[in-house]
Amino acid sequence: MKPRHTGPEPVKRKDSARASESAGAAAARIRRGFEIYTDEFVSITKRARWRFQSLDWKGRHEDALERLDLYDKVLKDVASAVEELLGPDLREEQLWEAIKERFGGLIRGRHHAELARTFFNSVTRTVFSTVGINRRIEFFHWYPRPVEVGPPEPVFRAYTGGRETRLVIRNILHDYRFTPPYQDAERDAARVAAEIDLYLWPVVARGGDFRIEVIRSPFYRNKAAYLVGRIVARDRLIPLVLPLYNGGSGVFVDTVLLTEPEVSKVFSFAFSSFHVLIERHDLLIEFLRSILPEKPVAELYISIGYNRHGKTEFYRDLHRFVHRSRQRFVIAPGKEGAVMSVFTMPAYSYVFKVIKDRPCFVRSVAVTDKTSSRGDVMEQYAFVCRRDRVGRLVDTQEFENLRFRRERFDDGLLSELLETARDLVSLEDDHVVLRHLYVQRKVTPLPIFFDQERDPETLRLTILDFGCFLKDLAASGIFPSDLFNTWNYGVTRRGRVVLFDYDDVIPIESASFAHKPRAFEESDEFTPEEERIVATSRDFFVDEMRNYSGIPQRLKGVFELVHSDLFTVEFWRSVKEQVSAGDLVDITPYDTVRKFCR
Repeated sequence: MKPRHTGPEPVKRKDSARASESAGAAAARIRRGFEIYTDEFVSITKRARWRFQSLDWKGRHEDALERLDLYDKVLKDVASAVEELLGPDLREEQLWEAIKERFGGLIRGRHHAELARTFFNSVTRTVFSTVGINRRIEFFHWYPRPVEVGPPEPVFRAYTGGRETRLVIRNILHDYRFTPPYQDAERDAARVAAEIDLYLWPVVARGGDFRIEVIRSPFYRNKAAYLVGRIVARDRLIPLVLPLYNGGSGVFVDTVLLTEPEVSKVFSFAFSSFHVLIERHDLLIEFLRSILPEKPVAELYISIGYNRHGKTEFYRDLHRFVHRSRQRFVIAPGKEGAVMSVFTMPAYSYVFKVIKDRPCFVRSVAVTDKTSSRGDVMEQYAFVCRRDRVGRLVDTQEFENLRFRRERFDDGLLSELLETARDLVSLEDDHVVLRHLYVQRKVTPLPIFFDQERDPETLRLTILDFGCFLKDLAASGIFPSDLFNTWNYGVTRRGRVVLFDYDDVIPIESASFAHKPRAFEESDEFTPEEERIVATSRDFFVDEMRNYSGIPQRLKGVFELVHSDLFTVEFWRSVKEQVSAGDLVDITPYDTVRKFCR
């Protein structure tokens, strides 16, 4: 893709001396804005330890929202300040070239230079509404620039393994102690050590030495604190994660995770970000990549709260893939939605979603009575963004003004986009411009999974997880009003059921759950299904959930053996009361059978 800028025509610079002074002032103000952002980010993150120790889960949730909003808040202030500084020269492109050069000098040699460049780009895109990439005024490289600083202090503590692994784990727990103290540190150390010794036996057997390295700060999320590390044994790097909980009477180790799939679930794109207090984020990412080699760098940055730089890393990955693979964008497999046009590249791990101009039409044929506007849909996605994802909501990145060559689009896809989303998709010369879209990780839609999966045990686990999925969503305060449209649900490659379509979600506090009125039961049996289930858009008859649960009829027996409570009014009302009272739910991101008995 050849970058191209189609903003306002730049005006000529009149006074080079004044322009130089303006460039220096603007660059300094942007750097100061970035410093304000990083200082506030650290300040909020520091609270996580106190929240965990004091069981302040409400404050923990408020911190998560405050940090989520921080970037846009600071960016808005900086953009306004720069506009005031530059006045009528605000959109003079040549001046911004000088600002970019000055800013690059101000951050040179800093370990956070990559984050700072992302922040600078956010400012320029706010000012110019840039379409595609404008390399004259933006920092853009296919790969991150190397850090030009001296040898830093390691982001981890190292522990040498000896004959008694229990003593090593006891030392680790001592170094990561809290107020209140551990309920029984000796017990937890013995349990963790037993699992490590068993796992390491094929690697080191009786005589091999090993080393344990643990990130210096715990990773806080919801009600848990995770000690994240790795075991270095011979030529192997083995993940090590200890989930810690504060039980009121003391802290305890819930389990130990020692495999890449288990740890990957903890860092899943469907979970909210961690609060971890590490200054050298670049070295932290490097450490995480060593134990999660299949995890995209973008997702790792997002997992520690740097969402905007995660988007930068995603954009780099997208450009590299498009350039090297030469694949074309095509319509994504599955059922076409009434609200979104969804496309992808066959070998790419993400899908792109564009809101249709007329959500009630699919290829010009009316298929639903939805009247949602684009603004309504965007509000729904913003609503979900501010709710805890509890491992069940696919992380969604929002992009504006992307630009690709026309030749990269399949003809059928381009025809659909220009027909159903012409307000957001346009042709400009030999390029396709996408004014707004969402990007999500690929998952397998649930109906396709049911059609394709042939292993009975895998089917059982997914069916049971579907029930857990509905309960987790409810506990987080989210209710999918289009409950039985299983095309909104997907299965990740780790076998977890998630929600990826948000245009029908509502706060569970606003939903009403009741038994179906008797008079309604005696009505004409041919009344449309949706009318038998819902009286109004927010009234739900729980009796009907058993008949229209979205699970194939022959698979419902397995589901009901475990999740029959989902078909009761009592369940939904109790969850609604819990959420309305402000209780913070914590969803276990690993198999509960791995929990230590207490």
